Amino acid sequence: MSMEKTKLLVRGGQVYDHDGDVHKPAIADILIEGSDIIAIGANLTPEKTAGAEVLDATNHLVVPGMMNAHYHSHDTLCRGLFEEMTLEMWLLYTLPLQGNRSKEEVRLRTLVGAVESLRCGVTTVQDMLGLIPLQEDYIDVVLDAYEEIGERVVFSPMVFDVPAIGMIRDRDMLPPDVQEMMGTKAGTAKDQLKILEDQLKRRPAGGTVHWAVAPFAPQRCSLDLLAGCADLAERYDLGIYTHMYETRAQALIAREQYGDYGGSFIGYVAEAGMLNHRFNIAHSVWITRDEMERLADSNAGVVLNHNSNFKLKSGIAPTVDLRESGVRIALGCDNCSGSDVQNMFQSMKTYCQISAISEPELGPQITHDAVRFATEGSARSACLDGTIGALKPGYKADMMLLNLNDTAYLPFNSACRQLVYTETGRAIDNVIIDGKIVVRDRKVTTIDEAALRDEVAFYMKNFIADH
Repeated sequence: MSMEKTKLLVRGGQVYDHDGDVHKPAIADILIEGSDIIAIGANLTPEKTAGAEVLDATNHLVVPGMMNAHYHSHDTLCRGLFEEMTLEMWLLYTLPLQGNRSKEEVRLRTLVGAVESLRCGVTTVQDMLGLIPLQEDYIDVVLDAYEEIGERVVFSPMVFDVPAIGMIRDRDMLPPDVQEMMGTKAGTAKDQLKILEDQLKRRPAGGTVHWAVAPFAPQRCSLDLLAGCADLAERYDLGIYTHMYETRAQALIAREQYGDYGGSFIGYVAEAGMLNHRFNIAHSVWITRDEMERLADSNAGVVLNHNSNFKLKSGIAPTVDLRESGVRIALGCDNCSGSDVQNMFQSMKTYCQISAISEPELGPQITHDAVRFATEGSARSACLDGTIGALKPGYKADMMLLNLNDTAYLPFNSACRQLVYTETGRAIDNVIIDGKIVVRDRKVTTIDEAALRDEVAFYMKNFIADH
């Protein structure tokens, strides 16, 4: 028996259109049926909107939900624990948290990150999750938590067949106990690829759950594993994400140890058949111009995470060169203990500020690009372009409503500029994902947030001691 789809009418807001007036968007209504936007316009007929619940968007800016294109939910409980660390030192404290944790902790940390994302207008997260053991009952805990709260997720548990110690240059100089703490064991490529495909079949994409593949990093993956990930992505139409050139040491590893591939991680993944329109690298701080152009020629992309790169002393990604080379760009926030906040407004602002200081001459106005990269660009990284990232008929109904009475818009001169330079997430009072209101009048509707706070407070007593 088929059930009639519910209707929701978002009435009278200024609807942000990437291809329209990005400074003073036009007032329009958005009609949602089920999970989809079916009409946008200023004069939708009563017949068309009959029976719809009305969400009043008067004096609101209605913006596509943002997608955090690089995120790890495994360390949300570590927020505020670290500063003044390089990436390699920080890994000593966070890598152990990816493995052999309780299912209660896995659920709580997933919900904590999702709550913050919802409140900041992030309607989709690309969760590149470190999950050990990589087995279906743990995968179910994560995906069930995302479905419980209503957050859209592009889920990609990380795989690798080179131990974590492989990320460290001159690792033989480390004491044996430190090497052991970082990780000296890894599963086989064959076993991990089988687990991934089994889960793709067992919990196929649908609703708010999507998949991607995530080989951890080139230096942690054999060519067999990379080639297997590329094959899975092609057969299941998925995006691919990996860490690359985050630190100077990683660039040196590529130059010193991957001479057979031109001293380049880009050459290495190309050898595995992975360098194509599905492929995205997170960070790209130490990438060369030749490698950028090779990415651009392959329609591959980067996900910029400036704030975590700053905090972990990794450097500054060459934003202007990346843009000029034609590489696809998406934006992310990275770990909760590596940048401490899942807030894409910060990511957009930093993107624009880095562009400004990178090139002393007057350049193009790019705030509208930043908004596009945080929405459409991030969606494109997951092969979800045409599905999320814009407010158009046929797209999924993922959006946020920002109250223009907030002082961020006093006065209101430009939507794109004030979203990037003055908004923090404070003005968001309603969030819709997949046609459902998941934040209404600043309150999360899908879970008991007070109960979650109590659970986390109780759990942290042992977590801190364990950590």
